[in-house]
Amino acid sequence: MGPRHDAAQPRLPGKDVEFQRRIGDQICDSDHVTPVSYLLGPSDKFLKDVVQFANGVFAAAHLPFSVEANPSKLRSIVAPLSPTQETADAAKPFRERFVGPGGHPLLPGGYGRSTFALAPRTPMAVRGEGCYIEDDGGYRLIDVNNNFTALIHGHAHPVVHDAAQCAMRDGMAFGLPNMLEIEHAQLMMDRLRYVDQIRYTNSGTEAVMLAVRVARTVTGRDGVIFVRKAYHGHSDIALVPGGANSRRGVPAGVVEDTVEVSINDIGELTAAFDRLDGKIAAVMIDPMPNRAGLVTVDPEFWQAARALCDRTGALLISDEVIGLRLAYAGAAMSMGVVPDLIVMGKIIGGGTPVGALAGRADVMAALDPLDGGLEHGGTYSGNPVTMAAGLAAMRLYDGAAVKRLNGLGERLRSTLTGIVTAHGWHVRGGGSLFRPYPGHLTPEETRAAHTTLWWAAYDRGVLMTQSCQGALSTPMTEAIVDDVAERIGDAVVATASSG
Repeated sequence: MGPRHDAAQPRLPGKDVEFQRRIGDQICDSDHVTPVSYLLGPSDKFLKDVVQFANGVFAAAHLPFSVEANPSKLRSIVAPLSPTQETADAAKPFRERFVGPGGHPLLPGGYGRSTFALAPRTPMAVRGEGCYIEDDGGYRLIDVNNNFTALIHGHAHPVVHDAAQCAMRDGMAFGLPNMLEIEHAQLMMDRLRYVDQIRYTNSGTEAVMLAVRVARTVTGRDGVIFVRKAYHGHSDIALVPGGANSRRGVPAGVVEDTVEVSINDIGELTAAFDRLDGKIAAVMIDPMPNRAGLVTVDPEFWQAARALCDRTGALLISDEVIGLRLAYAGAAMSMGVVPDLIVMGKIIGGGTPVGALAGRADVMAALDPLDGGLEHGGTYSGNPVTMAAGLAAMRLYDGAAVKRLNGLGERLRSTLTGIVTAHGWHVRGGGSLFRPYPGHLTPEETRAAHTTLWWAAYDRGVLMTQSCQGALSTPMTEAIVDDVAERIGDAVVATASSG
């Protein structure tokens, strides 16, 4: 065993002679030297360490070394955002400002997510702060995408950032439980008083998978009812409601164990239970399905689902990966319905990868590893960095913050509706979510119109999701929300006029 590192005397990078020698050898063996840019924070000590390390590397390689300080286009996260560039180039529509192929050849299709791909080239993010984001062309936008609703406090919120950074100093992940997971769990139990226990995962997709497995274990049945067009992640069973295109690669047996019903159609839901009497393990409902255009699930539909589950012994699962932002104790509770299980993600991680499943103790007992519970792992599940960021984010998003943000959402929807109605468009949504849509087009025409609208909004300085949905964040003010409504409204008018 080598000498133990003395934590009281940390080794600076510049003193790691062996590592410097290896790096130096690689430089000497290379045909050319590629410049490396560092995105530095405000710490003088960190800057000195980097310079000291680089000096050692070049000395080991017997190469000259010098330091030149220049302002970097890629500023640190604590630097203020520059105003939108007022150059002739920046004034052009995005598609005219950027030329060349989109994406990167190392990624399938050029992009890391299916939702990123837009012709001719999707912009790339460089940095964000508050409710603003900056792209690779130096273009500054108001962000109502917020990483597909996950960033409830926008970008680089200082409290959330500091909490995550503090946790990192003590270790990013362990092969043992950690107290931050318990603290986060206690916060969620205090908030969601109808659940007793919680199990963390790394994403909403994983949490949905776990919810279905728990329901099947508890009930001894396989059938699951989904609302048509709802999105519950990208696992095999969750892709069933997405349509034929989403089902490619999904085994036929998986599809056979699922049933789709139309949103708010109580008769169709009842018929599904009658047809599959004794075979339904669970009903999964998203309170406001984003893939269905942010149509709100009616209280009566919730109550009918609750009654049918109670009658048959099936479990009611509320998928609030997005919906948790709509109400302090969750969207289902705001409808007067208590689900057996609730699936969460996005905002509870403070911008880090996260998912969670919570429910009654008797149901969650299916996960008890000391009592023969079903298998569930996850290398990074409940890791301290995610738990610390999530704790900070959820403490900030208290009842007053939820009420304020939902009020801003109502303000935006009202203002935007006043602009677009005369052009045949409408606005859906609730809480802090919204989506403008044309009420007179076919589904295919609507998709084309939303692509046009996305670019039109982008060129007016607003980043939406690719299906033209928007999610507000707490750094926004009434003035910013009014500005967003005006910009998107103008983009809708331009879109309507173009086609």
